[in-house]
Amino acid sequence: MDNGKVFDKISDFLIKEFDSRKAKCAVIGISGGIDSSVTAYVTAKSLGAKKVLGLLLPDHSVTPKVDMKHGLEISESLGINYKVIEVGKGKKILIKGFPNDKLARGNFLVRLRMAILYYFAAAKGGLVVGTADKSELELGYFTKYGDGGADIFPIADLYKTDVREFAKYLGIPQAIIRKKSSARIWRGQTAEGEIGVRYDKIDRILKKIQYDKISSNSKLPTIAGVNMKDVKLVVKWIESNRHKHEFPIPVCKLR
Repeated sequence: MDNGKVFDKISDFLIKEFDSRKAKCAVIGISGGIDSSVTAYVTAKSLGAKKVLGLLLPDHSVTPKVDMKHGLEISESLGINYKVIEVGKGKKILIKGFPNDKLARGNFLVRLRMAILYYFAAAKGGLVVGTADKSELELGYFTKYGDGGADIFPIADLYKTDVREFAKYLGIPQAIIRKKSSARIWRGQTAEGEIGVRYDKIDRILKKIQYDKISSNSKLPTIAGVNMKDVKLVVKWIESNRHKHEFPIPVCKLR
């Protein structure tokens, strides 16, 4: 992968999208993780730091202090405008009396954050810049109408392992690059722990299959260094999240 060419293509994409939509600013959720750090970096360097608003939206019941530290470091080093909004107290009030379900509560937190991003984008005439990468999108490892909902996705054609290499090229701090990916929707949650397969293997599998056509009934490929159990697990994730790729949303046609 030629990281210089990748940067140029993403930068051209961002400039063209913002010019064509006459957007005044980019609004990005800054989590302190690698995807949001890379997205913020490329966006700031492409559009100019003053046209980027980073929103740090911790829920202190689940957000580690190190994520806030990294998010602030990235925001300050880039010189972007940023704002910290603690969302945990509001979440707690809103879901009081709701059924106690860990996954539903976690997805609600992600959707609450996206609603806040869109509020600021609407108020400032901006676009919400999504931070999802190709691995997450193909697996369906995102929250519908949460981190899966944004106006543009600049790094969506980079697998997670590619994002890590690109981050090194950009000079993202090693502490962020090495940190285990997590949606931080409950305490101790990690992406690889939830999926059950490491990203280096996930990406090797995704590169060998057509995620939009693969199923458990398909002839699954043999991949050097990856056992068939992991291949089947990745395919199972894709199958169970197929509904997340139904865009536009299915509509009942009456005529």
